[in-house]
Amino acid sequence: MNRIIFISLIIVLLSSCSYSVYSSGYPHLKTIAVIPFENSTTEYQLENDLFLDLSERFEQDGRLSLVTFSPDCQLEGKILDYSDKIYSYNSAGIEQYQIKILFSIIFTDLKKNNILMKNDTLVLSAEYSSSDENAEFSTEEEARKEIYKDLFDMILRETLEQW
Repeated sequence: MNRIIFISLIIVLLSSCSYSVYSSGYPHLKTIAVIPFENSTTEYQLENDLFLDLSERFEQDGRLSLVTFSPDCQLEGKILDYSDKIYSYNSAGIEQYQIKILFSIIFTDLKKNNILMKNDTLVLSAEYSSSDENAEFSTEEEARKEIYKDLFDMILRETLEQW
């Protein structure tokens, strides 16, 4: 009997001690439209890859539902520059490459007609190495996906997760 009471007490205590990193700063935002980014680079299909990646991340995150008509908020932007350059080398040759992408981003609350985030000079980067087996990323595509992830995380941090 005491054991049942003890276990019940533990369950009640644990369930009441939850913590959430999600802010309720914008409870009126329930839907989002992700507008395909304009691509000002020579990298073919970069804007499509980014659009699909961001859309998938919003779907997986679940805080905002993707819609095309009458969204509560909107994400739009431009890919202004893309570079893939040698980052480090040794006597044997190239060790790492670094990708840098320059973005212009606008996240707008359409319900209140308010820009929640605007950054015209956002640079994100990631390194990859096809020769170093200890490298976090071994292809340009993997490094690009990491940049997309960082972009998504930064957008959420600067908008929905603002306290």
